[in-house]
Amino acid sequence: MARFARKNHANSHSYTLDGHRIPGVTTIIGILDKPALVGWAAKETAAYADEHWTELSALRSADRIERLTKARFATNRRAIVRGNRVHALGERLFKGEEIPEGDISPELRPWVEGYARFLDEWEFEFIATEMPLCSTDYRYGGTADGFAWSPRLGNVLLDLKTGKGVYGETALQLAAYRYADLGLSAVEKIGPRGGRSTVWEECPVPQVDTTVVAHIREDGTSLIPVKGDEETHEAFLYMATVYDLWVRRTDWNNRSDADALRAVADPIYPEDFPRKDIAS
Repeated sequence: MARFARKNHANSHSYTLDGHRIPGVTTIIGILDKPALVGWAAKETAAYADEHWTELSALRSADRIERLTKARFATNRRAIVRGNRVHALGERLFKGEEIPEGDISPELRPWVEGYARFLDEWEFEFIATEMPLCSTDYRYGGTADGFAWSPRLGNVLLDLKTGKGVYGETALQLAAYRYADLGLSAVEKIGPRGGRSTVWEECPVPQVDTTVVAHIREDGTSLIPVKGDEETHEAFLYMATVYDLWVRRTDWNNRSDADALRAVADPIYPEDFPRKDIAS
């Protein structure tokens, strides 16, 4: 019986190890404070208000507030959809697949063509893509974008990013993937009647010489080294400890866990606590 599994749930996924759910790498890193997002949300809301001033002025106050509250999510959703589409096409290119011209929309063509040139320049040959993996010692899971070999860099762990920048937490993410020890490999099986199906088989996580990001943009793709080393992995493990000892145990969604922690109790009142006589 396989020890490790990834389960898909509509737009999300989860990981289990030895039959127990384990947190994902991005979930653990999510405990980091991201103050820049506050400024971004304010700017997006202000921009939406400026662009739709006349339309908003005609709405009831409650409707106007609701529209403004949701405005930033529409911008973020568009970026996520575009990023997911570029990511899916990039994975096909990474595997060496020829993509028919009709499969690439004009909007995405500059992104994909730039990434294709990037793969040729660095002469990447893929080892594995979209590999679910986990640490059996530290009990976390994740899915690595790709492992590849390059005559210039050796074996690399490659992460694809399509946002405006590459941020420090990416190093934590790649260090966690790098030092995982158990992965899943997609294997095609042929049935007795010739039918084909894909099954996941456990395998070692490929060893790598370095960790890098392919930053895919409309004007081209850049290769960015990140510090996914043992020191960074140790920092990630501290975060995993905080997540497990506090964040998970105090999360309302995990209140039924045997070790759930209710950090803040209900109010108490003087009448519930009789006064104690103080010995003279």
